Amino acid sequence: MNIEYPLWMEIDSQSLYTNFQRIQQHLTIPDASRIIGVVKADAYGHGLESVLLLQKWGMNRFGVATVQEGEALRQIGIKGTIYLLGGFIDQEIPGIFKNHLTPTLSSQEEWDRLNSAVQTNQQVLEFHVKVDTGMGRMGFLPEELNESLIAQIGHHPYLHLRGVMTHFASSENNPNYTHQQFEVFQNFLQKISHLNQIPIQNLEKHCCNSAGFLFFPDYHLDMVRVGIALFGVSPIQDPSPARSLGLSPVMRIRSRVKHLKNLPSGCCIGYGGTYITQRQTRLAVIPIGYAQGLLRRLSNRMEVLIKGQRAKCLGVISMDQMMVDVSDIPDVKRGDLVTILGPDGADEIRAEEMAAWAETIPHEILCSFNRIKNRIVV
Repeated sequence: MNIEYPLWMEIDSQSLYTNFQRIQQHLTIPDASRIIGVVKADAYGHGLESVLLLQKWGMNRFGVATVQEGEALRQIGIKGTIYLLGGFIDQEIPGIFKNHLTPTLSSQEEWDRLNSAVQTNQQVLEFHVKVDTGMGRMGFLPEELNESLIAQIGHHPYLHLRGVMTHFASSENNPNYTHQQFEVFQNFLQKISHLNQIPIQNLEKHCCNSAGFLFFPDYHLDMVRVGIALFGVSPIQDPSPARSLGLSPVMRIRSRVKHLKNLPSGCCIGYGGTYITQRQTRLAVIPIGYAQGLLRRLSNRMEVLIKGQRAKCLGVISMDQMMVDVSDIPDVKRGDLVTILGPDGADEIRAEEMAAWAETIPHEILCSFNRIKNRIVV
């Protein structure tokens, strides 16, 4: 592949397709309509091109964090249901109706605001109710949803309750707390059922994010909200959960050697001189830095692949450049391919590994790379 850019992202369409198929197969009832593809934050940095591919292959439910993200999906031709998972402010309400988004309500105030808006335009809008079972973020506390309010939201001429959801706080590392949250959610659903205000069997019930999907198959319910797993990456620093399902990373970050130089022992490298050469060192300069999403705390920690071999970052990562040690890699030349993220030969740099180097989560690694403008579907 002859790429004219010094830095680019590749979207592996075959891996994305396979991931979509494997996720369906892992459901209790294999059905694409039971998957909400969470594509917020520019599809976890993968770009809207990947969302169009997913729609082409049969995905018809998508989750976003903001009205602006939902509008962007409509503008590129996404036709299915778009769930507004992150709440809304009053100024965004017209955009909810305009773009036919399905909001999740977290408070009496949000209900009142939507109710007021719909009195004016009399446009039917479906919505979900979010219950806070222990995340402490968005959602009604279970006791806030009393019989009177449940009756209101369950019987409205224009606002139609379509589903009930919650969100796990620690499904990647705390099974006991996850079980507690699920129990609170189940108790709430029983409460609704006993009130006989809403036919509970007609509601879409969902609680699993990617970690919940991977680790708690008994909690899949009617739908699952899959984000990072859809893109072949585990929600933790260990890639094993994704690999165990046959999921493969979709994102690859490539660059080229921009400059080479030989440095003597005792030479400082980069801002602040945080690395001093211990031997004669062959150094390669790569045109990627924190402006392109390479976290600065990866300095002196991360590695890249050149000719299938690992080359360690030396010195502080600059705004748009980094330096790596290629002393032990023979015949490195200006223009040689550099893999920042992805496979090269028998080795691979994964987002989970990069997250461990940076002491963060893989989500942040992927989302950071949305700054890379050159994106190619392969």
